Amino acid sequence: MAELDLSKKAIKKKILLCILYHNKKINLKKLLNSIQLSFVGEVLIINDGIDYHFKKKNFKKLKFINKPKQKFSISINRNVALNYAKKKGFELLLFLDSDIIPQKNLVRNHLKSHARNKSLFVVGGPVLPSANLKNMNFWEFLDGRLSWFTSIDQNKSHYVDWPYHLPTCNLSIRVKEFSKKKIRFNEKIETGEDADLFNQIRKFKLKAYFDNSCKVKHKDRKDFLSFFNHHFRWGRHQYHNLFKLKKKKQKLLFLIFFPLIYPFLIILQTFFVLKKWLIKNFLYIFLLPIFIFVFAIKSLATYFEGYRSFFR
Repeated sequence: MAELDLSKKAIKKKILLCILYHNKKINLKKLLNSIQLSFVGEVLIINDGIDYHFKKKNFKKLKFINKPKQKFSISINRNVALNYAKKKGFELLLFLDSDIIPQKNLVRNHLKSHARNKSLFVVGGPVLPSANLKNMNFWEFLDGRLSWFTSIDQNKSHYVDWPYHLPTCNLSIRVKEFSKKKIRFNEKIETGEDADLFNQIRKFKLKAYFDNSCKVKHKDRKDFLSFFNHHFRWGRHQYHNLFKLKKKKQKLLFLIFFPLIYPFLIILQTFFVLKKWLIKNFLYIFLLPIFIFVFAIKSLATYFEGYRSFFR
């Protein structure tokens, strides 16, 4: 096992922390104060469509980049971070979203995971849903179960196999390998850039690892409208992620034959999501009708995106 060098000299070029910031209501200073910045070489804040800065008195290794709000901002800004990490010579790039709450020793545990196994390309960990029994919110509860099934805290670490992926709200990557393989985030999709990333990772047979010690909690959506918009957009992105059709004839065949596979797509998605939660607690079986309904809507969104693509 490789030893983790945490000397000041090693830390300086070891890991770049990048946070995509899009909502001034989120207390960025509070988030930064909850992260082990002593283990971070530099913090890169990418302002997505907002102009936000503060004095760096307590955050000496901090850089802000303003980017205009665009349709595909998420993927575009993640590539900005990749380019910056490569330019500055960082070994690792850790992505955290501004709406997460880091758990104990998050940065150190990402570093330790990469140090233990130099062949790892990406490392992620549990994303804990924010809903709890004391202040139960139905949409928040449902959003957490549908969004983070790939990152359930099961008290064990493992390699990530198809069809699962790791979300970019808590993901560290080896910058040199990204550059060597010419892997980029897909700048033609609004959401689901993490799932698309894992398609590329598997193409090159690179290793992705789920480290159970690298935990964050995510602040999930609490109202119907934000819940529906997010999952409908996710359904639309599935068209680009699953089918990748470029020719007009292929798109026409999709419109004709998709209704035939529609029921099977719903069943498969429900199975792969529910399977993960049932391992944790069998009582999740009672969510089966709700999951089927949600995936029926998401699959309709996939067909809708296919229709738009054909007539575009």
